[in-house]
Amino acid sequence: MGVRNVVVVGMAEVRVVKGTDHVLVAYSLGSCVGVALWDPEVLAAGMAHIVLPSSGGTLVLAGDRPRPEDGSTHLPGKFADTGVPYLVELLLREGARRERIRSWIAGGAHVLKDLEWPGGGIGGANVKAVLEALERCGISPPKADVGDDYGRTMKLYAREGRATVTSVGRAERDI
Repeated sequence: MGVRNVVVVGMAEVRVVKGTDHVLVAYSLGSCVGVALWDPEVLAAGMAHIVLPSSGGTLVLAGDRPRPEDGSTHLPGKFADTGVPYLVELLLREGARRERIRSWIAGGAHVLKDLEWPGGGIGGANVKAVLEALERCGISPPKADVGDDYGRTMKLYAREGRATVTSVGRAERDI
């Protein structure tokens, strides 16, 4: 199998890799949602670590690259409505095709009991927003491991196109 290159996807980040020697990983997905996409033909894999459902109308163009050196605090991956389209666009640039893209999501737990979003907890709102964004982008419905009241770590193995989750006290399992 060989050594794998671990690519950490931090909060509000979007990462895309191409080739078989990568594992994308998002740690500590509580109310956040990890979105993993993979095209089996071109072996392009990507992951977003979504923090909140909506940018509130803040315009972020998919072609824009975040530039932290300019003092910008808005990264496309922070919000479902900007992060999911940005992730899809980056995969398409790598030769992926919408109809081939496989998808997985994990997280969206109700771990922040005191933080509510209109209509419920922030975790559930994040899941709903991610699902809506994937549908708007023309991506097939994802396999999911979401909800409940515990955090998760999500991995996407670029060679196999396999997504897994682990949680405290639970073994790694496929989504």
